[in-house]
Amino acid sequence: MSAVPEERASALARAVPLPLPLHEHASRLQLGRAELVLENRRGTYSMLWSDGRNARRYILGLTKHGELSVELRAPRLPVRCAPTDALTLVAGARLRGYLTVPLVPTVVWRDRTAPSRTLVELLPETLQGVWSEEQGHSFRLGVHWMTRFPYPSGQPQVVIPIRVYNRGSDTVSPANIDVQLHDDDLIELRGAIVTRPRRLELGRPATTTPGDQP
Repeated sequence: MSAVPEERASALARAVPLPLPLHEHASRLQLGRAELVLENRRGTYSMLWSDGRNARRYILGLTKHGELSVELRAPRLPVRCAPTDALTLVAGARLRGYLTVPLVPTVVWRDRTAPSRTLVELLPETLQGVWSEEQGHSFRLGVHWMTRFPYPSGQPQVVIPIRVYNRGSDTVSPANIDVQLHDDDLIELRGAIVTRPRRLELGRPATTTPGDQP
């Protein structure tokens, strides 16, 4: 069997089929460091999800008349990104870089009798749910500020090009960069999943808005 090129092996797709295994067999799917194993034991399907540190097991009752797939979806809640590097902008300055946000591997069932059904959402543990009076429910995430487009690693994540502008007259150091993602924002590009550039303006009410080109 020929080796799979590294670039191809680490390329991400928004949806990947998960074949139903025959009796006493298993199907496997690798997503970055995590692995999903679907076993068929006497008509009962057991699904194990492991990221190398933690494992979760699900028992599924399925028929032979449908198909499973694993889709990478955007987090449902806004994501409050806390840079691990201190960002400081003097008046009139701007920064350009990239952030990565985990996507949610979602197991989806499709058959001829009903619309697609979400069976399992494999929420990454790095997305920590928080609540505040200003924002309500959201996820909190520590992020690295990258000055270059990250090399595809196969991790289920989205790359967000971002531009930060200081429109005020004082030096600013943003503690958080808030982003809201939707499935329609996700674009497959260069073996990765990306969004269009986001713009964050400081020195006035902080908002992020989509740009024109990914």
